Amino acid sequence: MNTKTSKIILTINIIILLLAVPGFIILDKYLERSNSNPDNIVAPPSPDVASNPGETTIPDVTASPENTDTKNWTAITPDEIDIVKECLPESHNFKWDVIKDGKKLDTYSRDNTVVFKPADEYNEIDGVTTFRGNNYRNSASFGSANVREEKLEKVWSIKIGYIDTWTGVGWNGQPAIVKWSNELRKKMNLFQDKKDKNDLKEVIYATLDGKIYFLDLDDGSYTRNPINVGAPLKGSVTVDPRGYPLLYSGQGIDEVKGQKVSIGFRIYSLLDQKLLYFINGLDNTAFRYWGAFDSSPLLHKETDTLFLCGENGLLYSIKLNTDYDPAQPAISIKPDIVKYRYVSPVNGRLGTENSIAAFKNFGYFADNSGTLQCVDLNTLSPVWIRNITDDTDSTMGIEDLGGNNVYIYIANEVDLQGENGYSYVRKINALTGSLVWEKKYKCSYNADTNGGTLASPVIGKNEISNLVIFSIAKSYKKNGGKLIAFDKNTGDEVWVIDSDFYSWSSPVDVYTEDGKAYIIHCDSAGYMNLIEGKSGKILDKIPLGGNIEGSPAVYDNMIVVGTRGQQIYGIRIK
Repeated sequence: MNTKTSKIILTINIIILLLAVPGFIILDKYLERSNSNPDNIVAPPSPDVASNPGETTIPDVTASPENTDTKNWTAITPDEIDIVKECLPESHNFKWDVIKDGKKLDTYSRDNTVVFKPADEYNEIDGVTTFRGNNYRNSASFGSANVREEKLEKVWSIKIGYIDTWTGVGWNGQPAIVKWSNELRKKMNLFQDKKDKNDLKEVIYATLDGKIYFLDLDDGSYTRNPINVGAPLKGSVTVDPRGYPLLYSGQGIDEVKGQKVSIGFRIYSLLDQKLLYFINGLDNTAFRYWGAFDSSPLLHKETDTLFLCGENGLLYSIKLNTDYDPAQPAISIKPDIVKYRYVSPVNGRLGTENSIAAFKNFGYFADNSGTLQCVDLNTLSPVWIRNITDDTDSTMGIEDLGGNNVYIYIANEVDLQGENGYSYVRKINALTGSLVWEKKYKCSYNADTNGGTLASPVIGKNEISNLVIFSIAKSYKKNGGKLIAFDKNTGDEVWVIDSDFYSWSSPVDVYTEDGKAYIIHCDSAGYMNLIEGKSGKILDKIPLGGNIEGSPAVYDNMIVVGTRGQQIYGIRIK
């Protein structure tokens, strides 16, 4: 081959290579996008299922590994999902408004897009910062337990008080437990010995005696003085998940010693415990003039926006405009509030007592009428709605299996139904609103002490990843209850514990480092139970001396819970 020919061949090869490389790059990027973007996965068509078909089971889609890739974690648009006809807002002639500065807006779209990340990215601080831990509301425990004896041990207790007939810790009262950064801990108004304690884990607990307590997880000693609100607090506090020194707390009752008092929602600085902002629950723009907040909010970190449901029937979108200078230290907020208002097509009773859950830009809550809603948090407009039979105070849990395989687990109490009512336990597709399966349990009715489900579910992980666990009050006998582990895919009962005592307290799942599961379950007789998660075997039981309406939080081996018997306990799993 002569030199001239060789040069021609070489030139041709170079040209081919230059043309091929961009093609391979484009193909690679296309494949990467197609394989990794969960929003490109199209859900299979969902059957149109009646709201209350009895015990119905629809085959579930095959579970895929939990999605942890947030590279393409983007907002969902209604065009991407096939909402079942029965859940379309127009199918119910559903009416809603967006309110700002007391006026209805013709349209609304926020300036900065809200997209909540997966639950394991919600907190930037160690601990349990809100009711059920995160935006999926699927965990009230942090860390792992080192379990050897499978026993419960009382480590400490403190006495708390009462206001009128409201004693101790009430329903859904869960503590927050947080481990502050060393830098911030030294700058807060903690007692000096607590400032100097490097591994301090602070328990923050709102109670019915009108105070917010601050305690050392190790021994129950005070870390700083309580905040005295002066009116009963029923709900759970929320600590800012960014690790900012901000505390969010709702109020449950508007009367003290026969006198009306202000009722609403409060935001405090944890640098000095000063009140930064108060939302008056008695809102003239609301369709219900009742100002309680049992609900715990969620914070979207990237947009500095708080989402909160009230018993006045409003969903609040609160742009905090936080100004935090950790060097000073100093913190301030200038809230800008937009409200979502609606009329239930199911029943005239409005008000939300459960805590909003969120997947990406979709927020989920249910109300006193039995209306479950999925709301687009970027437009404050309903995506879908579903009638779930009765008043639903229990906070739902979300399970994210990747792509369009996102599910809600939820159950109602027995209230509007009256005698011979049922608690319906449901698994619902969180994107389409379609019913996956449903089970029902007859419960006794009492206007003052409701039967049915008020506790939030355990969405099993690790060795119990196939289970979802619900506590159903007054379903075994008049004042008894059931703790039931359901197969996630079918809704079949895997194990059942029948108890002589009902429970409003939410069970908590705790795991060892190797994934063994334990359940902490408390009841109205004042017992705390340690249960083997896989089998439902009760391993240990200890008395705490008063009805445990509130829900525990767990940090490693330490459990914290309060009782109506005016005690807060620290209990170790041995």
